[in-house]
Amino acid sequence: MWVSLCTLICGVVIASAEKGPELWELNTDAHHRVVRDLADEGHIDVWGHTRQNTKVLVEPELKHRVTRALSDANISHSVVVPDVFDLVEKERENMVLKKSRRKRSAGQMDWTTYHDLDDIEGFLGWLNVTGGNNVHIASASTTTEGRPVLVVRITNPNATGPKKKIWIEGGIHAREWISPAVTTYLMHQVALSPEWRDLLDVTEWYFVPVANPDGYQFSFSSNRARLWRKNRRDNGGLIARCRGVDLNRNWSLKWGVGASSNPCSETYKGIEAFSEPETFGLQRMMNSIPDIDLFITFHSFGQTVLYPWGWTRDPPSNVKQLKGLAKKFANAVNEASGSQTEYELGGSGPLYGLASGATDDWAYGELGVPFSYTIELPDQGTYGFLLPDSRISSTVTETAAGVYCMVRSLTNTGGRCGRRQARNQNVNPRFRG
Repeated sequence: MWVSLCTLICGVVIASAEKGPELWELNTDAHHRVVRDLADEGHIDVWGHTRQNTKVLVEPELKHRVTRALSDANISHSVVVPDVFDLVEKERENMVLKKSRRKRSAGQMDWTTYHDLDDIEGFLGWLNVTGGNNVHIASASTTTEGRPVLVVRITNPNATGPKKKIWIEGGIHAREWISPAVTTYLMHQVALSPEWRDLLDVTEWYFVPVANPDGYQFSFSSNRARLWRKNRRDNGGLIARCRGVDLNRNWSLKWGVGASSNPCSETYKGIEAFSEPETFGLQRMMNSIPDIDLFITFHSFGQTVLYPWGWTRDPPSNVKQLKGLAKKFANAVNEASGSQTEYELGGSGPLYGLASGATDDWAYGELGVPFSYTIELPDQGTYGFLLPDSRISSTVTETAAGVYCMVRSLTNTGGRCGRRQARNQNVNPRFRG
C-alpha cells in the first residue's frame, strides 16, 4: 500500500540544500526491544506499524547508527521513501497556490486545503460573531510562546432542560493536520448547520480546535518542521529535535506508562504530569464542567476508534456500551463514504500497545466521562501524516456524519445518519476574517 506514497513523489524535482528523513519499513513490530530503544533515544520516529511491520523515519545523519542496531538484532529494512521532504514540498506548493486563490476570493475558509493557526483563529472570530449567543470562546491557558489555548463553547443558552455535554479535542499532535480540519468543520456544522440546530437544545459542546498551538504553527514554518509532533518546550538541550513534550503523554492517569523520559524522544512525557501549560489548563477547564458525557480526541492516522484503556489490555467495565457507541460512528462513516472508509474498533492497549498519560484515559478514569474515545482519522498508512488535501473534504464530512450519529444516539433524538446527512454538508462556506 506504500506504492501510492512513492508514486506521489516520483519525478518531483526539488531544489533543496537539505536532505530530509528517509521512510523505512522494518520487518518487525513496533514493540521489539531494539525498535523501542531507538525510538526512546530519538534515533527513529515511528510513523506507523502493523503486527508484522513498522514504518519509521530516519534522519540522514542517523542512518548508520540505526542500520547497525537493526543489523545486530537481525531486523531487515527497506527504504520506502528516500526523501520525505519531497512530498512535504509538494504539499507546501499546493497550499501556497490555494491560499493565493482564496485571498482573491474574499478570504474563504474551506475544508479543501490545510489552514495555519492564523486562518483558524480568523475563522473562530468569524464564528463567534456569526453564531451569536450560541458561541462563546475562552482561553484555557497560555503557551510558553504566548499563544492562547482556545476552547469554544456552543449551545442554545435559551434551552433550560438537561443537556449532554460533549468535549472535542483536536490538534494535540502538531503534524496531524487533518485533526484541526475535522474539529473546525464540526464546529461550523454544530453552530450553523440546520441539520444540527435542534441538537443545541439538548447538548452543550466544548471544542478545542488546536490543543497544541505552538507546535501546530511551527509545523507550517518549514519542510523540517512539518513532521513536528510535540509542543515547543525548551528542555535545555542544544539538539533541535530534543525540544518539546508529547502533550498526549503528559496527563496524570498512569503517567509514564509506555512513554519516554528522554527529551529527544517523540513520546517524551515531560518532567511531571501536567507540567505543560496546555495540559494543565485544559484539565482545569474540563474539571470545571460537571458531568461531561462524551469525550473525543482526534488524531491521525490509522482509521481506528479507540477506547480505554491504553495502559492495560484489560477492558473497562462498560466496554459493551463503549463499543456500541463506537459502532454508531463507524457505521455512519461507512455509509457516508459509500463503503469506502472502514474503521476498526477496540481498546487502545490491545490495538496499539501499552501507553498512557493520554487525554482519553484521563477523561475516562479521572474525570469519569462514560464515553471516551481517541479517533485515529484516515488513512491506514498510504499517506500517513501527510494526508493530501484532496482527502480533506471527504474526511471531514464522513467524520461529521459519524459524530452526528453518535450524538443522536446519545441524546435519543433520532435524525438522519450516514450518506444522506453527509450530502447536506458544505465544505466551502465563506467568511471574511
